[in-house]
Amino acid sequence: MTADQYHAEILQYLITSRASDVRSGRHGDEAGDLIMKMIGPNALNEDETRNVLSIIRAAFERPEPIPQTARDPSRTLLLLRNLADSADRESVKQQIVETVAYVLAR
Repeated sequence: MTADQYHAEILQYLITSRASDVRSGRHGDEAGDLIMKMIGPNALNEDETRNVLSIIRAAFERPEPIPQTARDPSRTLLLLRNLADSADRESVKQQIVETVAYVLAR
């Protein structure tokens, strides 16, 4: 298993289960990229989308230890844009907007 496959497996578990335990805060844009690779064109349900938002917030929680290559949030912002486009509920769209602001502020 490659490192990317291992990380994708972990993220898949976190997306489909409770993501509130994720607190490493060191992955930055790598988390968004891995999530995009994992879900591909598949739509997420509301709970899965909220779990992804929790993972993204945790990935950018502590910007100091994030590797320089993962500090540019371009892939994560693309993921968030795709999630917003597929979200049906206004409350989920608002959480996505708040997550975009959070990532940009880091």
